[in-house]
Amino acid sequence: MMKFRSISKKFLLIILLYLMIFHLNVFAKASDKVQELIFDNSHFKTVEGIDLHYRIWMPENDIPVGNVLLVHGLGASTFSWRYVAPELSRHGFLVIAVDLPGFGLSQRRPAFEQSHESRADILWGLIKDLNIPGDWHLAGHSMGGGVVAAMALQRPCETVSLTLTAGLVERDSRFLNKLFSRSRVLRNIAGKVISRLFLTRRRVKSFLVSAYGREPTTEELEGYYKPLRLKDTYLTLVNLFKSHSSDKELPDKAVTMDIPVLFIWGREDNWVPVNKGEELEEKMPNSRMAIIEEAGHCPMETHPEDFNFHFINFLKNLEINSF
Repeated sequence: MMKFRSISKKFLLIILLYLMIFHLNVFAKASDKVQELIFDNSHFKTVEGIDLHYRIWMPENDIPVGNVLLVHGLGASTFSWRYVAPELSRHGFLVIAVDLPGFGLSQRRPAFEQSHESRADILWGLIKDLNIPGDWHLAGHSMGGGVVAAMALQRPCETVSLTLTAGLVERDSRFLNKLFSRSRVLRNIAGKVISRLFLTRRRVKSFLVSAYGREPTTEELEGYYKPLRLKDTYLTLVNLFKSHSSDKELPDKAVTMDIPVLFIWGREDNWVPVNKGEELEEKMPNSRMAIIEEAGHCPMETHPEDFNFHFINFLKNLEINSF
């Protein structure tokens, strides 16, 4: 059995090397033109040695009724919140949407630990550096739900509420961790191979069809595809191969929080089934669930009116009751 495993690992390494060598020309096509993708309200700030991209929407009267931080999911960016952030701003909230390290227009760094704890640390660092007064409503989608939950656990006194959209579900990467943890070279090769195989327009479109429950528009496809094709995105994939004990423990720790929590889920979500959210809602003492019928994994994009109705009413009720 041991001999078979050794042969299997060597065979896998040979295949990965082959794919990397013979598709190297494809990897070289990755874009490094971040400036071409920035938005009118884009900003960059270096936090803990990483250049973070974030966007700010100010309230129309310049006096916020509250602060909201929006955190995207795996493979996404601030683009995910294009229908949510402006509406929050119209209702008087100061809104920040941020690209997590290695995603969107934020810097790719090989040394960054892709755990919820590390992401939470760097986002609190960003908030501190921006010197915006007041506490925060934290909202995250999918993987971003784990990030904002970790943020709330780190600084509960600065967190007004959590909104989790198809988020805070344990990520199990034990197989990948065992496979790649011992070899940095193997991780780098695997990251490039996965970039070659999965970060194509056709693949990204198929992922969006599954997540949306419908065909994406050209704008939606390009909004996801272009940031993923930025140079060195494979470094993010490399770090995602590693599992972290803090991520595994996060759901159990989160259910002990007494912070108001809103779960928003799509009834037709086939990435993270709605029953996962219902199980969490039952365990969390100060939470409620809003289910959007016919929506899939990304209700804030496919059903923005329904999403904003639940989200904004939740935030407004908390702000009114805080006085």
